[in-house]
Amino acid sequence: MNPYIADILSQPEALRAALRNFSVEPLDPIIQRIGKNEFDRILITGMGASYNAAYPAFLQLTSQPLPVMLVNTAELLHYSSGLIGGRTLLWMNSQSGRSIELVRLIELAQTIPPTCILACVNDASSPLALAADVCLPIHAGVEATVSTRTYLNMLAVNMLAAITLLGGDPASVIQKLISAADAIEQYLSDWQSHVAKLDALLDEVKDLVILGRGASLAAVWNGSLISKEAAKCAFEGMPAADFRHGPLELASPDLTILMFEGARQTARLNRDLALEVARLGGRVLWLAQEANADLPTLSLPAVDEIALPLVEILPLQMLTILIAQRKGIEAGLFRHVPKITLQE
Repeated sequence: MNPYIADILSQPEALRAALRNFSVEPLDPIIQRIGKNEFDRILITGMGASYNAAYPAFLQLTSQPLPVMLVNTAELLHYSSGLIGGRTLLWMNSQSGRSIELVRLIELAQTIPPTCILACVNDASSPLALAADVCLPIHAGVEATVSTRTYLNMLAVNMLAAITLLGGDPASVIQKLISAADAIEQYLSDWQSHVAKLDALLDEVKDLVILGRGASLAAVWNGSLISKEAAKCAFEGMPAADFRHGPLELASPDLTILMFEGARQTARLNRDLALEVARLGGRVLWLAQEANADLPTLSLPAVDEIALPLVEILPLQMLTILIAQRKGIEAGLFRHVPKITLQE
């Protein structure tokens, strides 16, 4: 089997491994230090899929009074290093723990040390893991190329860490995520039919934009990323609200929109925009757990809302397989980049 597809199909097993091995104990010292007011900010950073996967956790953490920021590591390294101070909880995400920007940020942190470095990483022997004060392994195993298991596990571990730091009950959330892993497994057991449904719904794809709000932006951004990596297509992902601020001009028969319904609080706004794009001549696919009577729907597995970000990436993974098939290329095969980025 194609290694990229094999990695996609192995996501449920890897997710269960991350959930089985998640422990709140490493986070206890950070919780105590938060209680003692030792931090003045939480600064989350990463690159690529590791950055995208942090977004739901970032949103969760904004519910508490301690300021929280999510900054691209390269920008933090070269332009925003002033955000790192003596009372910073620096939260660093990296699948490999060896990407060049993360390694250089670790070196910088030796000259302007934060109060604490929290690392979420797949390689427990990496420079990032060894430099961290607290390390949370994501237990995703070795991937062939494009981030699949590492994205999903990074997302889950970040969410559980955020819930733990907020004083929530990660055990109850883990049970919901285990149910999500079962739902993902069921979805992927019939992956060929999902690809075939997409093929039937999509005519020739010219301009394609992926839209969503809130925690759905993790899948929006990562779906855009893997379309470039796995299918060599420059599909764009952006917040649905931003689409009204100019890009709505794209609406025409040449435009395809993939719109996530997302969380209940903004689902109506997303639906209204999707219907407007359709009225203006664009093609719209609605990505949701329940079918919409007015829009062609790609069904997501039924899960608790907190687990929704985990399943939203699935149809976008199917899209990369379809587009690669249409182009006659091997999905997920890297042509120009290595798995680990070692050059800025």
